[in-house]
Order: sequence, then structure tokens, then C-alpha cells
Amino acid sequence: MFTNRPHSKGPRSRALAAALSAVTAVSALAGCASGSGGGNAEATLTVWTDDTRQPAVEAYVRAHPQAKVKVVLTSYKPGEVAQKIALADRAGKGWPDVVFLGSPSDVSALAAAPLRFAQPLDELVPEQTRREFAKGTLEGCTYEGKLFCLANDTAPVVLWTNETLMKQFGYSVPTTWAEYRELGVRLGKEHPGYLIGGINDVSGYGAFFGGSGCPDRETTGPTDIRIDLADPRCTRVAELLQPLVENGTVTATSPWDPTFTEEVGKKNTILMYPAAGWFGEYGFKGSYRIPEGQLAAHPVPAWTGDSVATTGAMGGGLWVVSRHSQNVKGAADIATWLTTSDAADGILAASALPAHTPTARKWCAARAADRFYAADPCPAMLDAAGRIAENYDYIRFEGQFADSYAQTFVATASRKGDLAGALPVWQKQLEQAAENAGYKVSR
Repeated sequence: MFTNRPHSKGPRSRALAAALSAVTAVSALAGCASGSGGGNAEATLTVWTDDTRQPAVEAYVRAHPQAKVKVVLTSYKPGEVAQKIALADRAGKGWPDVVFLGSPSDVSALAAAPLRFAQPLDELVPEQTRREFAKGTLEGCTYEGKLFCLANDTAPVVLWTNETLMKQFGYSVPTTWAEYRELGVRLGKEHPGYLIGGINDVSGYGAFFGGSGCPDRETTGPTDIRIDLADPRCTRVAELLQPLVENGTVTATSPWDPTFTEEVGKKNTILMYPAAGWFGEYGFKGSYRIPEGQLAAHPVPAWTGDSVATTGAMGGGLWVVSRHSQNVKGAADIATWLTTSDAADGILAASALPAHTPTARKWCAARAADRFYAADPCPAMLDAAGRIAENYDYIRFEGQFADSYAQTFVATASRKGDLAGALPVWQKQLEQAAENAGYKVSR
């Protein structure tokens, strides 16, 4: 696992799980790395990526017509890349030069023993460039003082609101979680059937537990983790959500469940929803198809007693360079271009907020002009990008983390049970999952 200083990381997402399917497609493209040195500059560089990032890689190739690049489409599913690297290790060949991680926690396996696949980038990426990434987005890439990846995008949680409904109901946007709870109680009485949030999957543990700073995944070293769900930063989440789960204003149903998507799409029943910046594009716009001009993004509420409002995260991809590459300089140049270039057909065309701040500002220009939004969502996103809780860390058992959360906290919420009582049960499952992944657990 990664550690720069104790309890200091960037946005967190999915993690290492069981091995899954093989590479889904292979295509060759003419091109090569823009740099030289670091080995054989004439070697063809292999890039593993998912289909979402493929257009950006192809944009790199078009911008570097003398290059030699082979693109391999692979899955972003947790654990798959690490498993394939392990197979390449056994064969002594077949490593990619650059790889995209749609499950960022996989980097905890790629940089550490026994794989040690990731190439340190400190001498390959200029310091000034590294400083231009949003606060925290590269800290999760740092292991024992060395940088092992570059953040492609970041997914901090903001508070999405339906401005039309807020005005219709006469409500104000909450600035504290206490106000959020009060509004939910009021909404349940005055407008039953409307929602102010959901706790299923990462939209629950990322937005609420992660944003609260709950030490449910707080790594203090490569193999050391702190898990303490009795911490007040965890118990206050259960206290916040209990009346809202009971009155139905916070749902335990997945936001991607077909019945949920159809229901909220037809009736437009989401008043507000704490979720990542990309949720505007993929959720409200893509899945729920709410009318344009209604959606706005605000900062997440602050917890009482906290000096600084923090947020959680729901994703964010990474680029990793291989230490096996015959041209690590060229491979690092590809990773740098993919995360920082302002080419219109590169990362600027993506739906997620770039982690590189200058590029993110250019990305935001298009959102400001998008008539789907009631107001420019980017100020809230950019602010949130630097406020992700420092202890919301990459872990090697993300799949088991999500499963245990679903089996305990979400299952309890589904039957409107005692949420605080679910925490000790979840604690035991998390401890077991962490130990199985090779961690020494403390409280």
C-alpha cells in the first residue's frame, strides 16, 4: 500500500480483487513515444487501456506520427491488470510499457512486492508538472517517497441539487450535515417519495464515510492499516443517516439499478444527491435524463466541529509506467501527455474532471456552456478536488470492502434497521478482509 506521510492520500476508488477475464481486443496503431533515452528509443511501446481512454491514446498517436505504439484494450475491473502482470512475470515477457488503471487501488499491488512493476517517475516527470496536479491526487501514487503513477482524472464528491425542485419546495441548499438531516426529515413529511441521497456501493461509503474521514481504510504503511468504525467520524454517519433511511429520503437501492433508473427518470424525484462530479454526466444526464437547466453542483456540507469541510471520492483513473520498458522515458512521456495535454481529442474530451489542474480548467470551459446545467458545475468540482479526506486510501481489498459494506451496513439500511448496530459487524468483516490481503490491522 502507499504511504507518503501517515494518513495522506488522494482520491480513492475500487481495489485489488480476484482475477477476471483476459484482454478483450488488440489493435496496432502507428506511432511512438515522444521522448528518447531510458533504453531503446526505437522500441514499440505497448499501452494497455480501456475503451473509454482509447480515444485519448489514439489522439496521442495522431499528435506523434513518427511513433510506434501498440494499443491493447483491457478491462478496468479490479485486480485484472495485476493478475496479467503476474502472468507476464512468470513468462518473463509480455509486460505493457504503459497501463491505465480504472481501479486505482491496483497500483498498491503494482508498485509493491512481489510484482514491483511500476517505474518511479520522479526523474521522468518534471517537478513543475507534478505540482500542477490537484492537491492529493498524486499522494496516493507515492510509495516510500517515490511517485509511481500519474492521475488521469479525479472524482471528488459534490452535492448535486435539482434547482427547480429546490425552488418549488422552498428549500435552501444545506451547508452542514445537520442542515442536510433536518431537510431530509422535513422532505419526508412534506414531499414523500423524493430523495436526498443514496448509500449503496461507493456512492454510500465514498460520499458519507469517506467524506467524514472515517478510518475504515486508513493505511499507515505498506502493510499496516487502521480500521476503527467506533471512531466518532464513523458513528456520526450512522446517526446522520438513521432517520433519513427510515423515512425513505435516503435510499439503499443502487443508483444504477434498472428499476431505480426508470423510476427517477420518469418522475424526476431526486431533490439532491451527494455524488462524484461525473455523476452529472453519467447519472442525471445519461441515465435519468432529467430536463436540462435543473441540475447544479454545490460543495458537500461540513460536519459540525470540523475546521475544514472534506469530501469523499468515487473513482479516478491512473496511468502507470513499467519498469520493464525498454524506453521508460518514452513511456513516461506518453503517460504525461495523456494526463496533461490540452489536445481537444485527448483528455479534454473525457467526461471526468482531469486531475491536472490547468487541463481541468480548460475542460471546465465546455461544462460552463452546457445548457443541461442550471449553473456551471465546475467551481464546486474544482474546489472539491483539493478537499478529499486524507485517510480515504487505496487498499488491496477494495472488492471485499464493497462486499462487506453491502452485507452489513446496506443490508441493515434496506430493512430500516439499526445502522449504528451494523458498524461492529462490518468492523469484523473489514478486519478479516484486510488480514487476508496481508495487512496488519490496528484500531
